Amino acid sequence: MNSRYEILKRLMDSFSDYDNSVASPEQMTFEGFIEFVSHPNDPSVGINRKLNGKNEPDLQKRGGAKETSIAILVTYLYRYAKLYTKKALHGSEIESPDEFSFLIILLTHDSLSKTELINKNVHEKTTGMEIIKRLLRMGLITQFDDDIDKRSQRIAITDHGRRTIFSVLDKMEVVSKLVSGNLSELEKHTLKQLLEKLDHFHHDIFINDRQTDLAEIIASRMKKDDL
Repeated sequence: MNSRYEILKRLMDSFSDYDNSVASPEQMTFEGFIEFVSHPNDPSVGINRKLNGKNEPDLQKRGGAKETSIAILVTYLYRYAKLYTKKALHGSEIESPDEFSFLIILLTHDSLSKTELINKNVHEKTTGMEIIKRLLRMGLITQFDDDIDKRSQRIAITDHGRRTIFSVLDKMEVVSKLVSGNLSELEKHTLKQLLEKLDHFHHDIFINDRQTDLAEIIASRMKKDDL
C-alpha cells in the first residue's frame, strides 16, 4: 500500500474515532483533534468545560484566542490552588498561601533581605511588607540588621516558624498532587518546563520594567524575544 495513502487512511480513521468521542459537532476543534491523536488512550482528552459562548467567533476575529485562553486558564489554576491551600492551612497559624510561600522560601535560605523575599514571591512592596509584619507578630520569622548594609534588615525563619511549616507540609504535598490533577508524568515535566520558561520571562519584567507602560513592554519584549 502506498505510504501516503496509508497515512491518509490512518488520519481519517483517527478523525472518525475523534468524531465518535465528541458529544456534538460544535465541540470539535483542530486543537482537540491533535490532542486526541497525541493521547489515544487517555479517556479524559476532550472532556473540557466550555467557557466560550455563541459570540466567540466574533472575538476570534480580533486574534489572540490562544493567548487569551492561556491567560484565563492560568488565572483559574491559581484560584483552584488557592482554594486547596486554604483547606490545607485550616487550623494552622499560617493563614494564607502567601504566608506559606514566604516561609517555605525562607526555609531554604539562611536569611534574605526584605526586598529579596518580596521579589522572590512576586509581590508589590506594600503587600509584601504587610505579610512580613504579620509573620513577625506571630513569631514565625525574625528580622535583624544587615552586617554589610546597615540601612537594610534581613529576615530569617524562626524555630517556631520551622515547626509550623513542617506541621502543614504533608497537607501541602497533597495540594501539589491535586493541582497537578490528571496529568501524566511526561505532561507534568513538560508543563513544569513551560511554566519555568514563562516565569523567567515575566519575572524579568517584574524586576526591571514593572513601572513601564504595557505598550512599551510588549513592544520591547516582542523585539527582544522575537515573539
